[in-house]
Amino acid sequence: MKLFTHLKGFTLTLIGCGIFLFPATSMATSVLGGNIIVQHDGNVTATFQGSNAGYTSSLYLGNTRIFTSNQAAGSTFNLGNFSAGTELNFRLEVHNTGHTFFSGAAANNIDGIAHAFIDDSFGEGETLVSFEDLLGGGDRDYNDLIFSFSNTEAGANLVQNPEPSTVILLGSGMMGLAAWRLRNRPSAKP
Repeated sequence: MKLFTHLKGFTLTLIGCGIFLFPATSMATSVLGGNIIVQHDGNVTATFQGSNAGYTSSLYLGNTRIFTSNQAAGSTFNLGNFSAGTELNFRLEVHNTGHTFFSGAAANNIDGIAHAFIDDSFGEGETLVSFEDLLGGGDRDYNDLIFSFSNTEAGANLVQNPEPSTVILLGSGMMGLAAWRLRNRPSAKP
């Protein structure tokens, strides 16, 4: 009976730790180096939100130029129809320097730095994307070319760091397991 009690307590502790080790994940609303994913089958429209860059640059999807940084904010461009789950990969060509940067993972860029910040909390079914246009990450203000897309969401392609609360709960669970083991350790008899 004592063995059953020990196993039951140990099992409950492991289950509790498992909850903290494998927490439910939620989609990040802001991702540096994230992907732009089409939410539903249908049309995607791009809207130019503005630029605060000293250089002139152009945004492309494939070989199609969508925006140039010196045009009027509020301009729209119909990208066409896409299937849900399609990843949209954009490139920014900086006219003054000749450098090209891509949305998505840092590995896509020649300097190994993510140059696009993706935020899907901009509006319902709308994703805000802002680029940094300087090699080496520049000033990392991500305001050099800003645009939004309808019918999209941010997709993380990076390993996400756990939330601080998850780390605290995991630590608490591990400390509880250690305390339980110490409390239930057989005492040495002389």
